[in-house]
Amino acid sequence: MEAEVARPLQLRVVALCALVAFLDGFDTQSIGPAAASMATALGVPLSAFGPVFSATQAGFLLGAISFSPLGDRFGRKRMLLIATFLFAIASLLTALSQSLSLLHASRILAGLGLGGATRNFIGLASEYSPPAARARTVTILWAAVPLGGMVGGFASSVSLPVFGWQAMFYLGFVAPLAVIPALLIAMPESGEALHGGDTHAGRIASELPVAKLFASGRALPTIWLWLASFMTWMVLVVVALWTPSLMKQAGFSTAAAASILAFNNGGGILGTIVMGWAIAKIRPHTALMIAFVAAGIFVAAIGWEVGTGTMAPFAVVAATSALAGFFSSAAGGGIVGVSASTYPGEIRATGAGWAIGVGRIGSIVGPLIVGTLIAGGWLVPEIYLAIALPAIAAAGFVWLLARH
Repeated sequence: MEAEVARPLQLRVVALCALVAFLDGFDTQSIGPAAASMATALGVPLSAFGPVFSATQAGFLLGAISFSPLGDRFGRKRMLLIATFLFAIASLLTALSQSLSLLHASRILAGLGLGGATRNFIGLASEYSPPAARARTVTILWAAVPLGGMVGGFASSVSLPVFGWQAMFYLGFVAPLAVIPALLIAMPESGEALHGGDTHAGRIASELPVAKLFASGRALPTIWLWLASFMTWMVLVVVALWTPSLMKQAGFSTAAAASILAFNNGGGILGTIVMGWAIAKIRPHTALMIAFVAAGIFVAAIGWEVGTGTMAPFAVVAATSALAGFFSSAAGGGIVGVSASTYPGEIRATGAGWAIGVGRIGSIVGPLIVGTLIAGGWLVPEIYLAIALPAIAAAGFVWLLARH
């Protein structure tokens, strides 16, 4: 929106978008702490949750792809309301699931809503923010997602032992439904959508197929960027979804395992904000390589601490998890910035969009791999070492990207 928007309206839109982002993070990670209990209730091995976790991510990718153009055509507020309703219903269906097939279906629906909501709350917050503050606003808004995951982790640590695994999903159903009236009343519709969007940008996008990303000597940079993004999302999602089950398998209680995930998200909030500052102070590629290497080290350290014969105290593992979350989320935020700086202005949005899309494929593949490793009898330290390797590989791909 080119015209200056009144500051109270800006704050209201960003606050409402942040609230949906919070619920997005809460819902996305609710299944991680509950997975072990759900597997027992359904009578399936824990390794069967690899496809369940991946189903959510596949739905997320479909939601992001489909709801983004629908928001531009029919209104971002309208699509945000529909997406929020979808992930609320999916949370209820998850709580009621009595079979693995129904659970798969409910998580695909959840991902569809979550992905659709994400694209539209980012679009609305960006539109109603001053141009000079858009990047900072979106970065701060994105921090609400791990905040939701952190609150969800601590809530799971309390509710799971007392109320069972269904409680978090019932809450994940009620909370979004309670927010929908506020969105209906207080959220304005997208002015860009009401006026047909940015027709010039739409025309330019239609003239820029993905082949442009490989033209004029950009083929290798695009490949390195896509591989780095693939590895980034693989690490982020695998750590978030599998950590509670792996910690429980290592010997921690259900409550302690959920709390370790919460600390990981707490570190993630800080990491997202700090990376936004770091890439403005030092070369983005350098900051990103540091974040990837540190993330790999701390992710591997989680496994080492719980597999050295004498398990490290909870406080030590929680602190290591927080550091892993800090650097992993910093890398996740940094890869978006590097994606934007890799291409000239006329194809920047196309390049960044494809990099994120390829990264989301990593988020689908990663949980499947860990499920296979669990089924194969791998020990927790070995699994965490395997999770850490993509982060180190991503640092190498960013180094190759920087050379171009």
